[in-house]
Amino acid sequence: MKKIIILLVVISLLGLGCTTQDTTNQDEQVPVNGEDNQSDEDIQPDEDVDGEDNVSEADEAELENYTPREYRVLLRNYNAIPRSLDINRTDTVIWRNQQSDPKRFFTIKSEEGLWDDQKLAFGKTFRYTFNETGQFKAYVPPWNGMNVTITVK
Repeated sequence: MKKIIILLVVISLLGLGCTTQDTTNQDEQVPVNGEDNQSDEDIQPDEDVDGEDNVSEADEAELENYTPREYRVLLRNYNAIPRSLDINRTDTVIWRNQQSDPKRFFTIKSEEGLWDDQKLAFGKTFRYTFNETGQFKAYVPPWNGMNVTITVK
């Protein structure tokens, strides 16, 4: 009898996990407010990758009054949500593996080589602060639905 009760409890818990509904619009930009649960190894240093500064003095003055924002890219159902972001210089993008299979690892790569390849386990995050303007592409091979284009103003 105990085995049947335990089995029913496990089945009902599994059923609850399958009934969540994704209400995030794929084109929606999702800023992150507050702390993100992450380990110190998930945090990447904010650095100027190639040592060049392509910013005028007027842009620097504008940035002094700007509060950087954080944006989240969710990796779920072999898709990146959202697939594109328009952000400002000094903003941070945070990728989070939310694939329904907790054993699935994803490797996030930068087409421009901005960071070393980042392997993300289920529930883990990777952050990158964009300090240069331009258009950058991040991808998770071999799934094209997980490609993200980030335009930095």
